[in-house]
Amino acid sequence: MKYAIRDRSFDKYEDFFKSVLLLLRSLRTYFSKIFVAIIASITFSACQSEEKIKFEQYYIGGKELYEQNCANCHQKDGTGFKELYPPIVGSEYLKDKSQVISIIKNGLSGEIVVKGKKYNQPMPANHSLTNLDIAEITTYIYAEWQGEKKITDVKEVENTLK
Repeated sequence: MKYAIRDRSFDKYEDFFKSVLLLLRSLRTYFSKIFVAIIASITFSACQSEEKIKFEQYYIGGKELYEQNCANCHQKDGTGFKELYPPIVGSEYLKDKSQVISIIKNGLSGEIVVKGKKYNQPMPANHSLTNLDIAEITTYIYAEWQGEKKITDVKEVENTLK
């Protein structure tokens, strides 16, 4: 009889311990899956080429700089603003990257024609932008609206602005 009482009291705790054990197994499985996912993401990102990583950095930085410095007039989507500011999308100016770099840094005044429409609002010079800033903006513009998948190097900007 004594053993039966002891066994029954143990049965109450046995269910509790089984539940805790089941919980621990579930957590171990869950955390091991997370651990594998973290290791996989680190491995895959390590497999990206340095050039691709640099392109992504320039693209993201360029997008942010474009939105801060250019989007007010040219809009976030590059379509320009009515008859005041020309579009970047489909612009003939994109055919000459050195000209684009120069315009970003030094501005532009006088009448221009973009996609058959005349524009005559001056684009102010932006001397506060560094050569790296201009390289990033140019990388973003050409990637976003020309499909170019390479960076505009800072040296290219330096050579253009000499």
